[in-house]
Amino acid sequence: MNQEILSTRYGVKQSNPKRLRIFGAAGITALVLGTAYFALGNNQQFSYEDVGYRVVGDYRLEVDIEITKPTDRTLVCSVQALNNQFAVVGWKEFEFESSEFMTLRHTVTLNTTEQAVTGLVDECRLR
Repeated sequence: MNQEILSTRYGVKQSNPKRLRIFGAAGITALVLGTAYFALGNNQQFSYEDVGYRVVGDYRLEVDIEITKPTDRTLVCSVQALNNQFAVVGWKEFEFESSEFMTLRHTVTLNTTEQAVTGLVDECRLR
C-alpha cells in the first residue's frame, strides 16, 4: 500500500511543532535538574585513602591511612583485615578527633583471627 491510500483511508495526522518544542524543552530541563541534583548531593566533606599495610605477625596487622576532614569534626572509620580468600579476619572502628590539620596520616593496628594478607579502610563517616 502506498502512502496516498493510507492517507485517504485513515486520514493524515498533523504534527504539532509547538508541542514537540515544549516536550523537548521539558526533557532538557529535567535532565539538567537531575544532573545538578546528583552533582550537588555527592559533595562529601571528607576523603580517605589506604596508603599501605604491614603484616606484623600471624595475628596482627598495621594499616596506614590518610584522611582529609574538616578540622572541627570527628571522623569514624572502620578498618578491616582480609585473608587469601578475601574473608574478613579483623575489623575495628577508629575515631579521628578534631585537630588543627585537615589532612592527617595515621597507622592503625588490628588484631586478627588468622594471618591477614591485606588491610584497608571499609568505610568512614562524620560524627
